[in-house]
Amino acid sequence: MISQEEFVELIKTTLNRDIKSNYEQNEAVLAPVNEDQFIVAGPGSGKTTTLVLKILKFYFVDDINIENIMVTTFTKKAARQLKDKTIMWAKQIFKQLDKPFDKSFNNIITGTLDGIAEDYVAFDDMSVIDNFTSSALMMQTLLKDDRINDKKLKQFVKRMNENQAGVSSAQINSIILTLREAMYENMADIDELESRSERESLLYEIIHEYNHQLDEKLIVDYALLETRFYELLNENKIPKLENNLRVLLVDEYQDTNFLQEQIYFKLAEYTKNNNGSITVVGDDDQSLYRFRGSNVHLFTNYEQRISKKLDIHPKIIYLHTNYRSTDTIVDFLNDYINIDPIYRQTSSLNKPDIISQSTNTNTYPVVGLFRNNIEELTYDLSNLIYELKKGEKVEFRNEYGENFKVQFDNPSIAVLLNSPKEINAYNRKRLPYFIRNTLTTRDENMVIFNPRGQNIEATDIVSLICGLILQAVDSDMKLEDSLRNIPPRTHDILDHWREFTKEYMDDEKLIVDKNNINIQEVLSEIENVCMTLIDQTAENKIYYDLITETIIQTSRAIAYDDTLTANQVFWHILIPIALGAVELDDDLFDIDLDENINIMSIHQAKGLEFDVVIVDVGSDILNNKKSSAFKRFPEKGGKTYNIEHYVQRCSDVGIINDENPTDAAFDELIRRYFVAYSRSKTLLILCGLNSMRHGYQGNFQDSIKIPNIATGWNRNKIWVWENLDNLFNI
Repeated sequence: MISQEEFVELIKTTLNRDIKSNYEQNEAVLAPVNEDQFIVAGPGSGKTTTLVLKILKFYFVDDINIENIMVTTFTKKAARQLKDKTIMWAKQIFKQLDKPFDKSFNNIITGTLDGIAEDYVAFDDMSVIDNFTSSALMMQTLLKDDRINDKKLKQFVKRMNENQAGVSSAQINSIILTLREAMYENMADIDELESRSERESLLYEIIHEYNHQLDEKLIVDYALLETRFYELLNENKIPKLENNLRVLLVDEYQDTNFLQEQIYFKLAEYTKNNNGSITVVGDDDQSLYRFRGSNVHLFTNYEQRISKKLDIHPKIIYLHTNYRSTDTIVDFLNDYINIDPIYRQTSSLNKPDIISQSTNTNTYPVVGLFRNNIEELTYDLSNLIYELKKGEKVEFRNEYGENFKVQFDNPSIAVLLNSPKEINAYNRKRLPYFIRNTLTTRDENMVIFNPRGQNIEATDIVSLICGLILQAVDSDMKLEDSLRNIPPRTHDILDHWREFTKEYMDDEKLIVDKNNINIQEVLSEIENVCMTLIDQTAENKIYYDLITETIIQTSRAIAYDDTLTANQVFWHILIPIALGAVELDDDLFDIDLDENINIMSIHQAKGLEFDVVIVDVGSDILNNKKSSAFKRFPEKGGKTYNIEHYVQRCSDVGIINDENPTDAAFDELIRRYFVAYSRSKTLLILCGLNSMRHGYQGNFQDSIKIPNIATGWNRNKIWVWENLDNLFNI
């Protein structure tokens, strides 16, 4: 052990971290072991550094065993980064103290809550399935007896989806999965929900049969995994945690759901009994995952809820010093988050404004780049990105003749959008497509990284993999032709896979026993054929890793004696892939984002930072049609609200979503753009069509207003940033 004063001096000299210069961080790090904390951490405020320093202080000053500390994060990647930083800094301190490194640091419990739960719930005879496998099982259940075409079920799904037009098989499957997950996440009484059901009674028949399949196959999905973990904790059946857990640190608490809250409260009870503490860290302004079941009110009401449940009274600490962005960007963030008075009332935290402590002296204005049409926007934006990335000196000049110059040395660049899809559902090319095409045409060595820009099932590498599997298990199409209830679009994708494979390679075929298919052996034979495509781009490598790992995991979950039948390969692997059930996990992005032109969704950018950030605030918003309202100025609550409202009727969450559904959608959109704008370190650029800058449709129809949250309108339809004169428009 060392004294607290020695620790403070040690991290200053060894790690170059002077916590005395930041009162709030100093207060958070140097707290006693039994002090519970509620840390509200704004963007760029060093929350990861604070968490790591707290761990090191507990070990070096308070003599807490590393195995008695648990840290949860939102993603596996964030958990790895936090663990790596903890070990790296610990090694530096041990070296400075002239002591051998304590290898127990390798055993610190870090991970997502799902990952930690899996360690305690999954046994030799039980395994956890990923989202793709659960989607495949649900689809098989849904297609049985032609349930997917049930009129009452379709009408219910349309109501949840707020879609008056038709709904696809994939949408029906997704809504049912989301509803089921929401039931578990909100700890709803499913029997009571079923007793209240009317036209949707078939929904519960499908859910019960799906659950029966899980039990029969000795598998659990993520929603059931957390439920089982909670049950074990609630029954005090994990003595290792009950007796040893002393410190619990929870990151990104603003994206917690009700079930997770109850798990954390049970773990917090253990820490309290062991004379320890719980610290939660988050920021309600950066809550993005409501569509995945998170409830931001659990964060804003955290003090009251944990006090009522456990008589724990956490000390609130505001980390509001931003070390990431320039003064100009921080001022812009404060202006933006305070535009809507109703939004500010939703938070009971009384947070102070962000203050800047960036050492970056290049305080450029926030730039606006708006053009009449997508062609002009693409041309000028692509030229700007090219010149910035190449290190050229770029002059920005506005309509008044004012100018400033910018020059970077290979800057990190991100283009952030609501959706990074390059082609929309109506087969129209979008800004990400045009940027990729323009930049790669100009310089084939410039790497455009947008793995979520494609429909995975239609990419070349996935088409080849699945086409080769099709060729192996059903070369004559007899099986495909015999299967009933396959949605029409699925047939189109299967045909595309077959045709692509024929064009790509000769007619060599894999020979398999159609009743005993070892899918891993098939994939091993396929790998060499795919290698040329795999090596073409970083995205192809990601798609290849994703699809092969998905197929292997699904096979393990449903196979007997490591083999599948051709029929199982179709229903559990090929058809779900064709329906678009495969989701890209951001943890697969194990590449250097700084070297690319990164095109990504705002959700993907959470937790990241770039020298230059370009935010699309309306490159495809041409008018004031209702179809675009959800991404600029909501008119209703949407699918997420409908599912919350349906499920929480029979839940003890204690925060029933009784707020105006449109207000909930507004709050969500405000948070999304706040996250987008706060990713930039040096240069922030807003781009879109002139209809977004001037606020009306154009073509002499200036009375047709197009309000947009991203461009400074509040929900009262007051345009605070009228004509975006607060930007340096080039």
